[in-house]
Amino acid sequence: MSLTVRNLTINYGTNTVLKEVNFNIPDNTIIGLVAPNGTGKTTLFNAIIRFIPINSGEILIDDKVYKNTTGDVKALHSKITFFPDQAELYEDFSGVEHIEMYRDIWNPGSSNIDAVISRLNMKDYVKNKVKTYSLGMRQRLCFAMMIAADTKIMFMDEIMNGLDPVNVELVSSVLQEIKEDGKIIIVASHLLENLDDYADQIYFLNEQSIYYTYDREESHREYVKGYISEDKLKHLDLKAGTLYLDGDRICIPADNMSEKEVFETMCTLKQYSRAEVSLGALGTHEHYLRIYKGERSYETV
Repeated sequence: MSLTVRNLTINYGTNTVLKEVNFNIPDNTIIGLVAPNGTGKTTLFNAIIRFIPINSGEILIDDKVYKNTTGDVKALHSKITFFPDQAELYEDFSGVEHIEMYRDIWNPGSSNIDAVISRLNMKDYVKNKVKTYSLGMRQRLCFAMMIAADTKIMFMDEIMNGLDPVNVELVSSVLQEIKEDGKIIIVASHLLENLDDYADQIYFLNEQSIYYTYDREESHREYVKGYISEDKLKHLDLKAGTLYLDGDRICIPADNMSEKEVFETMCTLKQYSRAEVSLGALGTHEHYLRIYKGERSYETV
């Protein structure tokens, strides 16, 4: 299965929210979707699933174009689930009733309910009414509902909200497991470093389109990375191509350094960095700062 968006444009009156958005996602893929609030993440989800009208462009699944007809919209909704909002939960229903409801709508006849509940460690409370749930329990329930629906395409908006670190790790692991069933999963999240744990590619929305795609499987330039105030930059050997992001994140290219130079650079940076020093490619967090916060680049040594 593949999901293709071709030249998608969305206007609200005279305001263009998305302009000529293009991408193609094959199955067995998790895409992270990153952008500041108000720049079109939810609009993109809503447009693909036809909750809102499309001004121009096409949505294709397995090269079939899905238009804004009753039949096509119904077919889309059978293939795609959208992460439920906690406000949509029924306070006097139990968690298991919610999971069964989603299973019966999208995946009738499946017997995977017990496996979903067990995998997400929900046995102790899933039969209780939702009105007794904490924020994190509600979020895990919403995630369990999507897993039980078992559609080929899943849109997940801020699925980690309200989860403690243990459950963030749990949900990240389950995402990696279910993608192997041929899923296409798009996750919009503000937990940028967490996306690096499970996403295959990261799409950065900016200037009304997909501004940059970070493919984590590709080979990337390595940097010595840390945090340092501007007044202490003078203590570092700033190689050409060094990035200084958001007033404190320093990324010094290591590709032309010897092992000894890398070690010495990391030791020097450790003396002044306010947090951990590391060696590696730019991650989602650094790309976010580079794209949305701006960068200072050093072109000479």
